[in-house]
Amino acid sequence: MGSLGRPFRAVWASVVVSSTGDGMFNTALPLTAAALTRDPVLISGLTTAQRLPWLVASMFTGAMADRRDRRRLMILSDVGRFVVVALLGIALVADVANIWMLYACAFLLGVGETLHVNAAQALVPAIVADDDLMQANARFGAAQIAATQFVGPPLGVVAFHAGMSVPYLADALTFAGSAALVRTTPDVHGVEAPGTRIRDDIREGFGFLWRTPALRRMTELLALINLVYFGAIALLVLYVEELLDAGTFVFTAMFVGAATGTVLSRFVVTRISDRFGEIRTMVVAVWFWAAAIVGMSLTSDPVLAIASYSLLGVGTGLWWAVNTTVRQTLTPPRLRGRANAAYRTVSWGVVPFGAAVGGWAAKWWGLRSPFVIGGVAMVLIALASARMLRAVGDALAAERSAERSAERSPVS
Repeated sequence: MGSLGRPFRAVWASVVVSSTGDGMFNTALPLTAAALTRDPVLISGLTTAQRLPWLVASMFTGAMADRRDRRRLMILSDVGRFVVVALLGIALVADVANIWMLYACAFLLGVGETLHVNAAQALVPAIVADDDLMQANARFGAAQIAATQFVGPPLGVVAFHAGMSVPYLADALTFAGSAALVRTTPDVHGVEAPGTRIRDDIREGFGFLWRTPALRRMTELLALINLVYFGAIALLVLYVEELLDAGTFVFTAMFVGAATGTVLSRFVVTRISDRFGEIRTMVVAVWFWAAAIVGMSLTSDPVLAIASYSLLGVGTGLWWAVNTTVRQTLTPPRLRGRANAAYRTVSWGVVPFGAAVGGWAAKWWGLRSPFVIGGVAMVLIALASARMLRAVGDALAAERSAERSAERSPVS
């Protein structure tokens, strides 16, 4: 990782630390909820609470990432999340926590996540060379997902069994550590001082996304995927306990399997993309996701379910690195925070609706129904993905043609 520089290593390390805490939180949250209620609608609602900020707050925090020091915004996000999750841990110690406190904590942490992610993804292109951007994004994404799903979940289960409050208090400490690491990075702002109103900045971010067919198509594709995918995955804890007849070991193994797939994909994504192109790589990622949901919908065997969920991680690793790099390439530096926020507002803003529909489908037609519906829908989306991404290939070809023309032009 030395070739990417010390600033990137500091940001990378902060992501590893805070994402490990996120993994503990994400594992402990549904376990805590399942101890308080067995209602699938209430449990799936936690996913709604976690993802709703991407719909209601992401554009504001993305605009802020284009107006303020991105390093300071990441620190502010970490400090705010430290306070929120620490208060939840204290409430659990005092035995006064309830399901609605879990909702509030999930929502507020989601708000902090939008600020942190928008600032971080806008910061990365400013601290690494253009030729290293794909590898930086692959390492960044693999580290975040591996820590969230590989390291954090086992620690979260162990901590949960030690005491219901322990994973939340530990998560608070990881946010403090992340803030300390980000503080060591240089003051890389990358944008001019704002001379416009934030409302106009938000409108410009959405306008740029809408007027750029390549970015719009990637956004639409991921929105469709997230809508059906989270309708099923929001109920993962009940899926493991009731359909697989398993416990926390299998629940943890699902996360570890997906993280393993993501980590392995990090070593091959650059070669795959160089050989087959960005579009085919993203299409393959969608097929991995489809195979994962189809496999889970068909089995009641824990081993097969873990294997299926591992395919999810491979797809996520491929999509994350390629998709992020493409969006950064096609977006001017001054718009990267807002463009990323607009992308996530739409593509992640649908998650609350998908989770809600999944919860009600499970209540009406049984717990397996969201997985069956999701599997069928994901196959249809995968079949259409190459056509949907055609505009992305055209945009990348035009961008590279312009770069070659600029290189051949004489310097005046």
